[in-house]
Amino acid sequence: MSESPPAPTYVLRGHSSAVHALEFFGSNTYLASGDTDGWLVIWKLSSKRPVAVWKAHEGGLMQIKQWTGERLITHGRDHKIRVWQLRNEDFPVLSTTLPNETPSDQQETQQQPWLLHSLSVNALNFCAFSLCDQNPARKSLSITTPTPQLLASPNGLDSGGIDIFQLPSERRVSQLQSDPSFNTGMVMAVKLCHTNEPQSKLLLISGYEDGHVMVHSHSGAFDSKDHTWVKLMVGKPHSQPVLSLDVLPSTSHFITSSADAIVAKFALALVETGRVESQSPEKSVNTKHAGQQGLVVRSDGKIFATAGWDGRIRVYSSKTMKELAVLKWHKDGCYAVNFAEVVLDDQKNSSAEAAHFGSSDSTALATRMTALDHIKQEREDKVRSTHWLAAGGKDAKITLWEVY
Repeated sequence: MSESPPAPTYVLRGHSSAVHALEFFGSNTYLASGDTDGWLVIWKLSSKRPVAVWKAHEGGLMQIKQWTGERLITHGRDHKIRVWQLRNEDFPVLSTTLPNETPSDQQETQQQPWLLHSLSVNALNFCAFSLCDQNPARKSLSITTPTPQLLASPNGLDSGGIDIFQLPSERRVSQLQSDPSFNTGMVMAVKLCHTNEPQSKLLLISGYEDGHVMVHSHSGAFDSKDHTWVKLMVGKPHSQPVLSLDVLPSTSHFITSSADAIVAKFALALVETGRVESQSPEKSVNTKHAGQQGLVVRSDGKIFATAGWDGRIRVYSSKTMKELAVLKWHKDGCYAVNFAEVVLDDQKNSSAEAAHFGSSDSTALATRMTALDHIKQEREDKVRSTHWLAAGGKDAKITLWEVY
C-alpha cells in the first residue's frame, strides 16, 4: 500500500488575494503574511488566529522582514518600504477583522501600528529588498534599541542598478550602477550579507533578468568619498530571469532559482581572491519544473525551499541539492515560502524571553501564572520549537507544514 501524500498541519484562511510575503518573527510566536491588495495579517501560531490586521500598502506586498523584535519592515508595490513598530501592548487596539471579512468602505479606517520610517523606492522590478546588520559585530542592547541596518533595493532610474539605504537614518549611502560590460536587464533579486568573522566582508549578491548573477564586495566606509564596490564574480547559470537567491548561514555558498527549471549553487569562498572571475555553479540541477521562486535557506543551513508556479513547494538538501520533499496542496501557483527559525536547546530560554517583546516585568508575570497560563505557555513553547514551513500563493491561503 502506497503512503498517502503529506498534508499541511494547518491552513490559514483570511486573505482575499494572492499571498506574496511571509515572515516568522517573535521567536516563532507569530507569522506575518502580506497579499497583493496590500493587507498585512499577524497570526499567533499557538492559536492560529489573527492578532493584528491592517492595510500596510496601497500596492501589493512583496516582502516582510523583522528588524530586532518590535519592528517589521514591509515592501509594497506602491514604491514604499515602511517600518512599523509592533509591541505586545499594541495588539489590543488593532483590528483582527481579516481582509476577506472587511467591507471596502472600512478598509481605510482601520487602526495601524506606529509607522516609524517610510522610504520611497523602486518596485517596478518585482525585486524585494534585502536587509542585514550594518555592523555584525555590534549586538543590539535590547529589543527597543535596534542595531543600524543596511537595506538593498533596485534603483529607481537605472534598472540594473541597486541602492543601499541605512536605517534608521533613511539615507541612501551607496549606489551600485548597472554593469557596463553587458546588458543584464533588470535586477530581479538581491542579497546583502557579511561573510563570517574574522575577516568579515560586506557582499552584495544580485540576480538579473538575463540569467546572470554577480557578487560585489564593499570597500571603505560609507561616509567616506572613496568607498566603492568591487566586482568579484559573474556567472550565468540561467537562461531565464533569476527569480530568487539566498545565502547559507555559513556564507560558504549561495543558491539561485529562475523562471527556467535550474537550481544552482555557487561557492562564495572562491570569490574572495580580489579578482573578477567568470564562475560556473559548483552544482546545477535541472529540476524539470520551471518557475521556482521565493527560495529561502533555513536558519540551520541544512535545507532550502522554493515556491513553484505549479502550486508545489519543494524542499532540497543544501549540501547535495537533492530534492527531499514535494508538498502539494495549493491548487494554483505558490509565490511565497519561509521557514521558522530552528531553535537550538541552548537558545530556548532566551527565545522564550524574546517572544514576550514589549514586556516590562516578566518575573512578576511568572509569579501570577495560573494552571491555565502554564498550559498556554507549554503550547507556545511547543509552537516556537516546531520546524515550521509556511507557503502562500494565488489561492489566498497559507499552509503550515512540519518538516525535518
